[in-house]
Amino acid sequence: MKTTLLISALMFTFLVNSVSAQTEADIERAYGKPLDVYSVSENIWMTPEYSADGNVCSMRLYPKRINQETNFVCTSCELDFKELKRLLNELVPPKTRGLQNESFGQTATGGPAAWTTYGYEKVSFTFVAPFGPPKYDGTTLRKGQFVFTVPIGPPAPPKSRLPTRDDFSTFGSPRTQIVTIRWNDRKCTPK
Repeated sequence: MKTTLLISALMFTFLVNSVSAQTEADIERAYGKPLDVYSVSENIWMTPEYSADGNVCSMRLYPKRINQETNFVCTSCELDFKELKRLLNELVPPKTRGLQNESFGQTATGGPAAWTTYGYEKVSFTFVAPFGPPKYDGTTLRKGQFVFTVPIGPPAPPKSRLPTRDDFSTFGSPRTQIVTIRWNDRKCTPK
């Protein structure tokens, strides 16, 4: 009994010492270097990556869950579209993007996610959102043939491929949770 108590006391002492002895170096050794994360708006974080010459080559935008003073509780973790659009136009103004690509605003789906890409000559924006209804309640899905409400007729005249401040659509990415911005002519280098 005394041996068991002694072993338990030694193990407890070892565990307490090992937990309290964590340093920045210990954490970095176990989990890697911390990311650069910037508070770019009230509700959005931005994590950049850089090319070998130090220019930003990619940015990821995502909802804030915490900051120094606040824990944000989020049920859907979607980015506020109005705030996001303002921020995207600030980070990459339309005049710096180049012309829209032919496949501008295309959406791909797979599994539980949808990726809508707004591609330009110089930069691409990819919006990631969950795919499908948030919760199936038995009445959300329609049965039978879909009836288009817009009459089918001659194609619309081609729109201008010049970028504008209103290029991003809530229709194409209504529940966006992550946006990645990539500069097409810059290769990111790992840290």
